[in-house]
Amino acid sequence: MMKPAAEDDPMEFVAVPLPGGDADLMAECMIEEFMLMGWSEKRLMTLFTHPRFQATHQIFLDRGEEHVRALIRRVFASCRPAVRGEEGGAENA
Repeated sequence: MMKPAAEDDPMEFVAVPLPGGDADLMAECMIEEFMLMGWSEKRLMTLFTHPRFQATHQIFLDRGEEHVRALIRRVFASCRPAVRGEEGGAENA
């Protein structure tokens, strides 16, 4: 049974930076998670460019668009075989 999303939905994506945390590692984990859900590189950029997503948007502001694009490319390159179904992918397990 599906219910409509509430404005204060506890399952809504919210990320906030932690002092002393590794922002790139956090970003790579988030990129991988959304990539595995089928998000494109273009759509993933919205996690960084939209101010609503505080932690990822701060990375975009601090390090710039090219840095974020490089993170996305790196994650896609390291995970793409599992997503595409090439040898070693999840559906071949």
